[in-house]
Amino acid sequence: MIPTWIRDAVFYQIFPDRFCNGDPAIDPPGVRPWGEPPTREAVFGGDLIGITQKLDYLEDLGVNALYLTPVFTAPSNHKYDTVDYFHVDPAFGGDAALRTLVDAVHARGMRIILDGVFNHCSDRHPFFRDVMGNGKNSNYWDWFTVAGDHVIQYPEPNYACWAGVRVMPEWNHTNPAVRDYLLSVVRHWIRDYGIDGWRLDTVEYLPPDFVRAVRRVAKEENPNVYVLGEVMGIATAWFKHGALDGVMHYKLWEALVRFIAEEQSDAREFAAFVRSLWFSYPSENGFSCYTLIGSHDKPRFIRLAGDDVRKLALAAAFLFSFPGAPAIYYGDEVGLEGDKDPDCRRCFPWDEAQWNRELRTLFNRLIALRQDHSALRRGEPRFLDAHGRFLMLSRTVPDEEIVLALNAGDREERARFSQAYTDLVDGTVGTEFTVPEMGFRLLRRG
Repeated sequence: MIPTWIRDAVFYQIFPDRFCNGDPAIDPPGVRPWGEPPTREAVFGGDLIGITQKLDYLEDLGVNALYLTPVFTAPSNHKYDTVDYFHVDPAFGGDAALRTLVDAVHARGMRIILDGVFNHCSDRHPFFRDVMGNGKNSNYWDWFTVAGDHVIQYPEPNYACWAGVRVMPEWNHTNPAVRDYLLSVVRHWIRDYGIDGWRLDTVEYLPPDFVRAVRRVAKEENPNVYVLGEVMGIATAWFKHGALDGVMHYKLWEALVRFIAEEQSDAREFAAFVRSLWFSYPSENGFSCYTLIGSHDKPRFIRLAGDDVRKLALAAAFLFSFPGAPAIYYGDEVGLEGDKDPDCRRCFPWDEAQWNRELRTLFNRLIALRQDHSALRRGEPRFLDAHGRFLMLSRTVPDEEIVLALNAGDREERARFSQAYTDLVDGTVGTEFTVPEMGFRLLRRG
């Protein structure tokens, strides 16, 4: 069962160390000054207390669902190297801070999902440390995959590890004890803390039957939980296998980058590719994908667009007009810049003088329009036109049609209809509308 709330969701992704430092008293050693250029190892003191303190900001923006990158105890700033799956990192405020945050989120009618890193752990995880110390005599020897009779880390690791990164040994999912352990993590945070879902890291590295087991166990705890997968390729098999509700829609992101940011494809090519993606997935899963224009693993869209804010605005307009749960990567709404990791993980600029206010207003308006019009959340998509750098996308439900007219070109275009439409932004009514260069209109029939 796919959760009923997901079609109404607007996500906000937070990298906790970089969003807000709510309690400097719990800062880990070596915290860098807020806003300094990030490095791979730098920590800035962001925590869950800070996220709770900024819920007013997020609610005012209009988002109603949060996705946090990992929060469990880990040595790195990104926490994708888990040491303890059953406790929140003390630098983020510990378990109490998460409970407070979840309760505060729910009190506002919002949702929150956590990042589940179940392909690998940290080499400091106590089970792997036991293997390192005791070799084949360890009770956890067959929880990992080691070539030989003891662990070797240098010059090359002799054990399975994510992408060859020696500090991230992979779990041996063929071992039923490993599966039971990881599935108990899935249960714990849903049952005891009331989280609303899991985003599963590196799904394409995991056995499909294990991913399906994660979804089954999650739904046993709460049928309305959302199970999202990080899938970089085409996700059809994951849906047919009943393993996921939705995926991070990186294929759509790639298409937006090619068409809008890099201008490497035209509207016809873009529309054809997006249409093929839509029909490649079961409709219910297409509506349940997490659609994005930014994430902690990619350069900021504004950087890919050559720092052209107009292109970011066009990408956002398309995202909020297309099926799926649109997501904002923290800071994109105020024009936060950043190149590839780690630069895409800059600190959020809480000094409003650094914000692009027009961009912030645009995101706020797009969210409001999506929430006000069921066609933008539930309407079937259909391209009405695609030529040059101009396209028209229709979303239709029985009592409403809304059309996005998007012009990614350098000359004015016209959107023509056989009956009257109303511009949702300026209230103009007519059968023909000009769409300025690098601009868009959202038009409602009637």
